[in-house]
Amino acid sequence: MRTPVLPLSIAAVAAVLALTGCTGPAEPGPTDSPSTATTTPTEPGTPSSTPTAAAPVVEKPVECETLDLTATTVTGGDLGPCIQAVLVRYDSGTLTISGDELAGKIVYHYDPMFEFRGELETGAGPASISFVDGAMLLDDGDGPVVADVDSADASQQEAGSTAEIYRVFSDPGFMGDLIGAGETWQVSPEPEDVETPDGTVEAYRLVSAAPYTWYDIPVESYTLWITTEGLPVAAESTTGFLGRTATITQKLSGLGDPVTISPLS
Repeated sequence: MRTPVLPLSIAAVAAVLALTGCTGPAEPGPTDSPSTATTTPTEPGTPSSTPTAAAPVVEKPVECETLDLTATTVTGGDLGPCIQAVLVRYDSGTLTISGDELAGKIVYHYDPMFEFRGELETGAGPASISFVDGAMLLDDGDGPVVADVDSADASQQEAGSTAEIYRVFSDPGFMGDLIGAGETWQVSPEPEDVETPDGTVEAYRLVSAAPYTWYDIPVESYTLWITTEGLPVAAESTTGFLGRTATITQKLSGLGDPVTISPLS
């Protein structure tokens, strides 16, 4: 199996999450991590999933009642839980990732359990990943391998370590946790147009008022775009570690569109 070159900031995230057991939303909830490299990737194709019915109408969760986007600033303590609750309430969606370290598309759902499938482009080359019915599979060009860090099989251990790193950026539930760690967020005076895979959306721009840390990882800057209903549509974060930085952009689309996610085969 090819061994990807992991940027130090992302590798550190994986190590920290492995030690702390950090998870995303409390219900139905995800678990661990993702990522990679040194060359600028190109965007791969859409993961294999099957849309079924129209998106449901979703009411604003109670966690968003204290979030006032007309204020000059909001706290991470209000913002993070609102985002997590909204994502779980919508249940499913597509996460489009872009950056020097990692690019790709992830399709996911939370109910009845967190599952996802993605096609990624990393600095070490293309990779496919799935997490279905509690089993993680990774294919970096040689066919699917069970990704299990606790396996006695060396190839499965290696696949497990890599897949856990990809998982951080493949699971939108981590977005709320990371944002909640920022103490104060500055809010744009008015919503602005944001380009998403679903088209142009009006959303407030929120910027972390100062750098902060998330599980000992320095977050140099973080910008989030969120609608008046508390729906996150895009985020851009820059993390630093040992003098290196990595910037990742995430865009959410198709929220609430039911999908059937199948494992790699």
